[in-house]
Amino acid sequence: MKSTAHLEKFRRLNKTIGRLDPEADQELWIWTAMNAGIHLLNAALHQAGATLEIDSFHTQVEGLYAMPNREDGTLHDTIHPPGDVMHVDQPPITRPLPAAIERACAALKTIEDLREPHVRGNAPVPRDAPERWQHAYRECTEQLLGVIGASV
Repeated sequence: MKSTAHLEKFRRLNKTIGRLDPEADQELWIWTAMNAGIHLLNAALHQAGATLEIDSFHTQVEGLYAMPNREDGTLHDTIHPPGDVMHVDQPPITRPLPAAIERACAALKTIEDLREPHVRGNAPVPRDAPERWQHAYRECTEQLLGVIGASV
């Protein structure tokens, strides 16, 4: 996927986050923050030259991508070096990353780690957890927007 498309998706998802309550809408908030963050991360990775900015998107199999056929809209499988990542370190990026992207990845990983216990599972949410989630999301987006040189 192209950086501009990632940035557009981030902006739409980011607007949605602003309408969600991280406590009352915890599963949806986590899922939306995770997806917004990964779109912004992909844009930053493409801009930094760490991943390929091509018109393909990840599948659930690491290293395998789907490539759209512009003529008829069908998809075909292709294998190429990392394009879009699905999650932090999935697939692993072998190139050194700018410190701001490393910090953003650490913050995004905090949100991704909420998926198992709170979205797929029903673990109780500690009282101060939503505040930490929001802080991690702000840290992730601020770092990546700075790398890209964009605003919300």
